[in-house]
Amino acid sequence: MKSPISNVLSRLHKVKRTGADKWQALCPAHDDRRPSLSIREAEDGKVLLKCWTGCEVAEIVDALGLGLVDLFPDDRRSLSNHCTGPMRRPFDYREALQGISHEATVARLIVAAINRGDKIDPESLNRLAQAEQRIDAALRAVGGVQ
Repeated sequence: MKSPISNVLSRLHKVKRTGADKWQALCPAHDDRRPSLSIREAEDGKVLLKCWTGCEVAEIVDALGLGLVDLFPDDRRSLSNHCTGPMRRPFDYREALQGISHEATVARLIVAAINRGDKIDPESLNRLAQAEQRIDAALRAVGGVQ
C-alpha cells in the first residue's frame, strides 16, 4: 500500500519539490495555470494541503478521487482507537507570515501594473480584493487586528 504522500503526489500534475517533505503542484480543484497547491508531509506521516487561491482541502481531495482519510497513515485513520482525542495542529506563525507575504506580493504586482498604466481585468481586481481579505483574516487569526 502506498504512503499517503506518495498516493497524493502521484495524482497531481507539475509536482516540484520545494524543500524537505514539501512540494508545490497544480491544484486539481480549480483551473490552475501556475502551481498554487502547497503539499507537506508532517512528521507523523499525515499530508497537509494548502491551496493559495482558496480551495478547501475537501475539494482538493475530492478532485483527486480521494477522501480526507487518505491524508493520514493507516495507524492514524481512527483516532478513537488511540484515545488521542481530536487532532489539532499547533498554530504556526511562520505559515501565517508566509501566507501574508504571498498575498502582499500578489497585491504589489497588481498595484505595480496599475501604476504602469496597464489595463487591469476584473479577475485581477477581484484577486487584489481577495489578497486584502486574506491578509486581514490572517492578522485577525494571530490577534493582530481587532
